[in-house]
Amino acid sequence: RRPPRSTLFPYTTLFRSAIVLALITVGFASACADNDKVITVKELPVKAQQFVKKHFRGDKVVLVKEDRDLIGKNYDVIFSNGNNIEFDRNGEWEDIDCKSSFVPNAIVPNKIKSYVSSNYPGMRIIKIDRDRKEYGVDLSNGIGLTFDKNFKLIDIDN
Repeated sequence: RRPPRSTLFPYTTLFRSAIVLALITVGFASACADNDKVITVKELPVKAQQFVKKHFRGDKVVLVKEDRDLIGKNYDVIFSNGNNIEFDRNGEWEDIDCKSSFVPNAIVPNKIKSYVSSNYPGMRIIKIDRDRKEYGVDLSNGIGLTFDKNFKLIDIDN
């Protein structure tokens, strides 16, 4: 005589629930993924528009994308010379990548500029990014530097 089915598979209901939850999560994530939308510069947050106008006045914008994800919106501004800027939903820059030039000095915090000029004379900052905890910069010689939020050097990547 066989034991009841629930005795053979005591975790069947839990397992099925986990599978259903995983499928729902994957479906929702894929529905939210790749939500890039081409927009105009005028559709950027005002702060981002002002930033582009002030620091990249002579560069021609060829594409502006709004990216929606689970967290919110981000914006990518791509210039004809290959440079690009990423902004958060409030129009604050997060990443500036100057492939054909260098990051404008007015953007780089003074303590980072000072460190770079003292320790890497003649090198230019070609990329800068920031988040809540740190700043990262790439120099024209290929070296990457990471600073904490107080602009103290915490890592060097050759």
